[in-house]
Amino acid sequence: MKKYILKTLGIAAIFMIAVACEDATDVVQEGELNEQAAFQSVADLQTGLNGAYAAYGPDFGGNGTGDGIYANAILSDNLKAGQASNGQGAQAYSYIVNFAGGTPSNSIWSNRYATINRVNRVLRAMGNLTFTTQSDIDESNHIKGQLLGLRALAHFDLFEYFTVDYQDPNSLAIINVDFVPLTSDSFERNTVAETIAFIKADLEEANTLLDPSNATANTPIFISRDFIKAMQIKLAVDEGSFDAQTMTMANQLLNDYPLANQVQYATMYLDADNTEVIFKLARVNGDNGVGGLFYFNQVMPSDGFLEISNQLLNELSELPNDIRRSVNLAPASTIVGLNDPTNELLINKYPGGAGGLQVNDIKLIRASEIQLLKAEMQARNGMLPQAAQTVQDLRDARTGSASPAPNYGSLNVALTDILKERRKEFCFEGKRFLDIKRIGSDIGLGVSRLPADCGTFDAPCDLAVNDFRFTLAIPQAELDGNNAITQNPGY
Repeated sequence: MKKYILKTLGIAAIFMIAVACEDATDVVQEGELNEQAAFQSVADLQTGLNGAYAAYGPDFGGNGTGDGIYANAILSDNLKAGQASNGQGAQAYSYIVNFAGGTPSNSIWSNRYATINRVNRVLRAMGNLTFTTQSDIDESNHIKGQLLGLRALAHFDLFEYFTVDYQDPNSLAIINVDFVPLTSDSFERNTVAETIAFIKADLEEANTLLDPSNATANTPIFISRDFIKAMQIKLAVDEGSFDAQTMTMANQLLNDYPLANQVQYATMYLDADNTEVIFKLARVNGDNGVGGLFYFNQVMPSDGFLEISNQLLNELSELPNDIRRSVNLAPASTIVGLNDPTNELLINKYPGGAGGLQVNDIKLIRASEIQLLKAEMQARNGMLPQAAQTVQDLRDARTGSASPAPNYGSLNVALTDILKERRKEFCFEGKRFLDIKRIGSDIGLGVSRLPADCGTFDAPCDLAVNDFRFTLAIPQAELDGNNAITQNPGY
């Protein structure tokens, strides 16, 4: 795995690649910009941190390939082929296994380990620096806290995509990396228990280092203590821990980040409101445009090679005045009829903003996610009426009025409804496929597409809940560079 990590770094990290001699050779070229030269001040560390932020890209990709946002859409039930389709995404949509470059597994694996590598290089350089003023000490600690939080996030993503069973402590998960690798290293994956402990340790240390009085602490494009709290909740739910402490953290966040009203919700996707945004990835002019995952040029008729599935549109249309329908369905769409294969259902979630066409900030963690995790924890703890009220509160915020109250007569009913609500709330935000993997496995629900949707790709309509492909394959490049690693079952 270590060989592969080194291969995945982009040219933006060149100043970090020319590093200490043990990573490649003992020969140091004259004029080489190594870590000792690159990192000499707090300002240099901040530059390194910025590079680590920039490396993390669930929105990266385009024209039929991509990272987490693309993968969760194309592998689930939220998409159909668009009128401008030339077959973009057909292979992944059909669940044809491919370990090579350009596939979701390759994109996610390589991006997260490249991010981790950048983080670890800055942390290694930081260990060789000594600061004497209190302001420099505080600022460097705050930078380190963000680096550790980002490393935890990258490992968490890998854990969710490449681990078969989140709650089997002895099964294989991922390779935990808290150092800069050697080109000669090969490692087996760590266990679930080891990976969870590793991520928890990074989050806990980050929490002690982050300074709530720092100028970046209340800006959602930087990792904060609230981000740490949200990640701890997400990890606890994956682990199957629904204790009082986790519920308390959820309530604290919801108190500090109220659910957006309809106007705030709509303007949030124009990058003009952060009411319920706990953490987002800043995207500016020149950055990767997330809209390019679905369109050739812009949100307009006959330009989308991927469109909203009829099935998703039906669910978004269930509640009158649900703001999520207009946020996700572009006004220029053409609806011929219910489930009509010729419906042109244009994705509107990323229309572009100040950064340009197709360029929008990526809202990674929002209050609504905490709201629905709270509902799930309540349901799993037998608090079914409370879980129903928590879901209704979200629906009321999205419709602007009192919505029909759900009635949860069993845990299965509650989880089915929560999974459905998550689909409407987070479509095209990089969660759907993972949600089906995690919650669907408990209630016997896999992917089930409408014939009008899967027929646009002439692809399978269903993926059974126990199908091995809900866990992504270790990419071929990793297998080639690491003879100690074990592939996931079924591949």
